[in-house]
Amino acid sequence: MEWFGCRAHQASEALWALVGDGLAYLDRAGQGSGTDNWRWRASALGIKVAAGGGWEPRDPTGYLKRLRERAPSMDVATLRYVEEALGAFNARCFLATSVMLGVASESAFGHLAQAFIDGQPGDSPQMRKLLTNPASSYYKRFEEFRKRLEPIRSDLPTGLADNLTLDAIADLLRVSRNDAGHPTGQIIDEDTAFTHLQVAARYLVKMTELTEHLKPLPF
Repeated sequence: MEWFGCRAHQASEALWALVGDGLAYLDRAGQGSGTDNWRWRASALGIKVAAGGGWEPRDPTGYLKRLRERAPSMDVATLRYVEEALGAFNARCFLATSVMLGVASESAFGHLAQAFIDGQPGDSPQMRKLLTNPASSYYKRFEEFRKRLEPIRSDLPTGLADNLTLDAIADLLRVSRNDAGHPTGQIIDEDTAFTHLQVAARYLVKMTELTEHLKPLPF
């Protein structure tokens, strides 16, 4: 038996997966105990997710689609790490969510730092050493990049390097990699992981835009 192009057991698996994610539930309508009275209903959370919009991590397909649309030049590796973060979140592995977002941030920052180095050839050797030193944490490297960016910040497009964005990037790098990414006992709950996914989406878009802006013009 097939329903809408899929077998009955596949439809059943999909529906029970929605129940497991808190997006749907079985409502026993009417009287009696027979299964004929049961109805599949979307939960309040399921209705919210189905409505779409915003950076909703419980809709990973929509989240990634929006990210690709907003930042079409984002590299494949960074997108893959974000996808892993979303998978971890929906599996309720919240510590892993933040760690993977930290890796995505590192990936995006690596491209950003390289674009900055390539666009500042006069200071490349010293800057390259400061921004790519493997002995330094990504948080420290980002703070060094921030100092270097300050003299040209007023020349950048509005919003690409505002203090709020830079603070958010630095904070997530610190929390997700320096704290959560090491055996410190740091606890990440669902609300924190959700907030990290909301913040990360916005600043990863800005980091990608800033990377494109800083790339040297081809000759």
